[in-house]
Amino acid sequence: MPTAVFIKTPKGVEEVETKANGLSMIQRWVLISIDGKRTFEDLKTLPRVNDLSGILVLLETGGYITPVKAPVNLAPPVANLSLFRALPATFDPKTFSMAKHFMINTLNAFKGPYDATSLVRNIDHCQTHEELRALFEQWHEEIGNTRQGQKQGKDLQKKLLDVL
Repeated sequence: MPTAVFIKTPKGVEEVETKANGLSMIQRWVLISIDGKRTFEDLKTLPRVNDLSGILVLLETGGYITPVKAPVNLAPPVANLSLFRALPATFDPKTFSMAKHFMINTLNAFKGPYDATSLVRNIDHCQTHEELRALFEQWHEEIGNTRQGQKQGKDLQKKLLDVL
């Protein structure tokens, strides 16, 4: 576990926002601190965390976090990496914002403002292209489950992949 790097799952992001599952203050503190970049050693420096291994096991088995095979900025945890364009050398907030808003707006338009709220919230909290790419499959599935999405899905997917 010392070399493990974790990222929050959609359930983990939701737990940080809602406190719905009754995690202890220390467990929530560790969950909030997980960002896809911090290693086990980094997390060990958190104050008042005595059993980090036990907390990480609890969070992982509870579905709040998942390990990533490499740091998030090197290998995003997505099924089909060949779909995505190469990322620019420097972060471009304009294209990132365009991709994020495109995903949110299409979900709201096709599913309605209340049907995909959890996914919309997870997209809204993304800070990097990699995090957004990790939600691409879920977005694509949600859009594809609508009549309008079945008609326009390929065009929407192409538009999104141009900026994602």
